[in-house]
Amino acid sequence: MTLFFVVSCTNEEETFFFDDEGVPQATSQQRINEEQFLAMVDGNGWVETATHEIYSNGDYDRRDYWEGMEGVGGISRYSLRGDSISEYIFMQHTSMLGHNTRAMRYDPSTNTVYSGDKMVLRIISVNNGWMQAIKLGGMSFKQRSQSKGLYFFVTLRKMSDDEKEDIERFNR
Repeated sequence: MTLFFVVSCTNEEETFFFDDEGVPQATSQQRINEEQFLAMVDGNGWVETATHEIYSNGDYDRRDYWEGMEGVGGISRYSLRGDSISEYIFMQHTSMLGHNTRAMRYDPSTNTVYSGDKMVLRIISVNNGWMQAIKLGGMSFKQRSQSKGLYFFVTLRKMSDDEKEDIERFNR
């Protein structure tokens, strides 16, 4: 019998610190081995429901990053399957701006999903169809981070089968 230890995905007091490479780490992070990752995450679709910028002091902006930024990008949706990850980018919950599918690997020592050498998601916790993760958003324009990257604390919801089928039609 396998026992999974699951941490709640509703921690409003999450804080972060930066590792030697300038990538944020959660102060409390669920350990997810390869088998658990495959069972809980792989083969599923995930919708970003909240996006918060992580600051260099370890805190994060309580406001959603995309609030008030109509027409300049928006949330991501992911489909993880086998050794590939597809990311679909939508503008303000409506039309899709684009998508790409890349090779994926999971590093259980850091809970990180990579595409090549690039971090896509660093999973903090997965519980009952919800995931919290750290996501690389791009270069930091506001320079409030210790690193050159702009990192987000994101909450993702597992897609329904219909949502996943609808989004994956873009790969055909």
